[in-house]
Amino acid sequence: MALHSFGCLNSTARKFLFISLACLSVIYFYSTLRKLSLGDGSLQTTPVGAQPDDDEDIAFCLAVKDQSQDLPEFLVHHYHHHGIRRFYIMDDRSQPPLSTFSDYGIPRSAITFKYNEIPVDTQWMQYAIYNECAKLYGSRHRWLAFIDADEFFETKTNESLRSILKEYDQVDSVGALGVNWRIHTSSGLLTRPASARKGFTSCVGDDIENMPPSNFKDNRLIKSIVKSSLYSGPINPHKFNLKGGSHTVGEHGDVIEDVAVRVPITRDRIALHHYAIKSKEEFQEKMKRSNAMGQAKGWDYWDHLEGLPQQECKEMSIYEP
Repeated sequence: MALHSFGCLNSTARKFLFISLACLSVIYFYSTLRKLSLGDGSLQTTPVGAQPDDDEDIAFCLAVKDQSQDLPEFLVHHYHHHGIRRFYIMDDRSQPPLSTFSDYGIPRSAITFKYNEIPVDTQWMQYAIYNECAKLYGSRHRWLAFIDADEFFETKTNESLRSILKEYDQVDSVGALGVNWRIHTSSGLLTRPASARKGFTSCVGDDIENMPPSNFKDNRLIKSIVKSSLYSGPINPHKFNLKGGSHTVGEHGDVIEDVAVRVPITRDRIALHHYAIKSKEEFQEKMKRSNAMGQAKGWDYWDHLEGLPQQECKEMSIYEP
């Protein structure tokens, strides 16, 4: 009956039907292209950006030096996909100053630049910069994230950075959230790609039981988002002293007792992707500028990460912009 009815359609109606079917096919094909195969073989669509944190409950404190090329992608990712509306760029004497660059890809109003005027050049400069950020700006925000320009948050399922932290807003025993690293390697690239998220899609595995002996802690390490009212100061760049006997917890509310490590490693709700070495060109630049702790990684670190078992990790490559 359906075929008979179709045959009775005039040529104009048949043409309209064919065009409609073609359009539906194109839409289906386009939606399929927006899905990328992840390292575990699953499919995931392009993430939807988080709601803007217009109250600025969360702010980022970054100790940065001479990374004007790295900042735009970092800022764009966290502004659009995590709703962050306040970034404190604690400029550790970049030349020229980072504030002199005109376009970082997000509204200038979301960025506060503070040029480092700490008079004493100390090995622990990163601690001094973090303390200054907390002192100057902490009272304006509920949470301060202390991460670097080569570290990118990813939240899973339908959660957001704000929704995860909100669970602990009124929990006095929790002073910080510790998030496990997911370390990316060079993916065989020799020069800087247009995008770190799309260029570096190989990661170090989590199978610490079968890893070769090493002083490097790799994916076991965390970075912290600290409740500003309970901030006391850094233990190291990974974890912080907290007031009132409060604790740093992991994504499942587990108390992190170690000074920098969280095991077992989980990233069921949130991960911190660390583009630790990037391309060979960028790693040479990283060694040259050192870091705010005066403890620049050398080629031994490059060789260590590149020599570990690798796994495909494309989950960050799906983000646009």
